[in-house]
Amino acid sequence: MKNIYFLFAVHNHQPVGNFGEVFAKAYRQGYLPFLEILNRHPQVKFSLHTSGILWNWLKENQPEYLALVKSMVNRGQVELIGGGFYEPILPVIPETDQSGQLDLMRDFIRTEFNTDFRGVWLTERIWEPQVVRILANNKIEYTFLDDAHFRAAGVPEKDIIDYYITEDQNCHVKVFPINQELRYMVPFSPNPDVVINYFRKIAETSDTDRTYVLFDDGEKFGIWPDTSKHVYTDGWLENFMCRLEENSNWLKTVLFSEHAKTYPPKGKV
Repeated sequence: MKNIYFLFAVHNHQPVGNFGEVFAKAYRQGYLPFLEILNRHPQVKFSLHTSGILWNWLKENQPEYLALVKSMVNRGQVELIGGGFYEPILPVIPETDQSGQLDLMRDFIRTEFNTDFRGVWLTERIWEPQVVRILANNKIEYTFLDDAHFRAAGVPEKDIIDYYITEDQNCHVKVFPINQELRYMVPFSPNPDVVINYFRKIAETSDTDRTYVLFDDGEKFGIWPDTSKHVYTDGWLENFMCRLEENSNWLKTVLFSEHAKTYPPKGKV
């Protein structure tokens, strides 16, 4: 049985100008309970991206949330992911503004959490090749895209795992494919064993260790319609964390920074 490396991440965001009560409801229903459950399972590593709009609201209204994030970062459970502070679609704004948006996020994360980020979330997962140069020049090592981008680039289905290198004008970044099947299974499968069995089948039939990425909206965990009961009241997320811990001898949660440092890219794309 081979190892499966599971890179789990969530992206949290609220639109600029959204009502305060909407922020507060989302916090109560999703952001806080998600973090509380993960905090009870320190062996499960995950990555967190939060837009600057939401970070600012949390700092002003729920500073204890930032304190909890910082404690999880300090113990090595959480990796913070950067991005444009106000969630711009990077390719459609001037290059100086692209760098400025990344700098705003970097300054916030350094100030509030005493850490830095090496990976960025691209708003709406929108990609243009020239983004590579902007990211590389801003000391960004990796980003994340839907696996559909890799199919469009001609990568065979069986090889859309792990991460790749992509280049532009002598600059390069690492790109992790986000697995579409996992996006639909987590947290919408009837129970977490569906996800565990998906990984188990791969581990039992593969001839090499394999790496899978899930990076999707944090609002799926309690804020989207009808998800609060399924994820929290009925215990889906808590049970998922328990299953990950129970199977950690072959199903290993790792941070993107750890994986990129330990393993070479699968190839160029």
